[in-house]
Amino acid sequence: MRSSLLAASTLLAALVWTIALLFDGGPFEVAQTVLIGVGILATATVATVGMIVVGGRWAHRLGLTAMTITVVLAIVRDIDLMWIAGTIVTVIAFVALLSPTTTARIRKLPSASGPPPLAVAPPILLLILPALLGLVGNSSTSWALLVIGLTAPNAAFLYSRVLPGGLIGIRLVWPLTTLALTPLLGWIPGVLAGATAIAVAVTAWNRAVKASYHPPREQGTTYRIPPELAPHEVLDAAEIDERGHRR
Repeated sequence: MRSSLLAASTLLAALVWTIALLFDGGPFEVAQTVLIGVGILATATVATVGMIVVGGRWAHRLGLTAMTITVVLAIVRDIDLMWIAGTIVTVIAFVALLSPTTTARIRKLPSASGPPPLAVAPPILLLILPALLGLVGNSSTSWALLVIGLTAPNAAFLYSRVLPGGLIGIRLVWPLTTLALTPLLGWIPGVLAGATAIAVAVTAWNRAVKASYHPPREQGTTYRIPPELAPHEVLDAAEIDERGHRR
């Protein structure tokens, strides 16, 4: 219970900073503010759930990434009441994430039953991208930033929930759409979006990703068990005697 509350501090910090941006976006335009808010909330939410439910190493690192983004916000935004509240919660979240109570719940080795690291990489990249685009974007390309940044978490959702079009979305649809819009973003956001699109596409075409999305299915076989070898309770439930005849 205590470790769950500590992990939830990550989501609280993201929420406080999102509210702070709504009151005063600081140096960010409206489109950038929307992307930063969506990015840190989505990242912190997934990280919190991942830490509480499965104790994933990827979730712990994702939570640290979300809190690092809030530190950047604290550096570039003017100091006011919301800045103080956000900074306090961010410090608490960092302490919670690095505390022995939280780290003790985090897996030290990859789960034997979980998806391989390559299968987890595309949605993580897609979740982090909106906030990064919001930090480095500019107002002259706000519509292109919004298209790329807001579709990234949706592509991650379709893929992670194994919904129709999820795999082709991260393999072709989202990467190609992003690459087509990168010339409109400017140098820094364009390089960031293009590199992410290429990384997502290359990773998504790995066999491990397809196997995780569509696990191979094998045709099962059945074998007759001689009645004399079957447990008595099974024979009684089936109303069959030891010779295999119906009673």
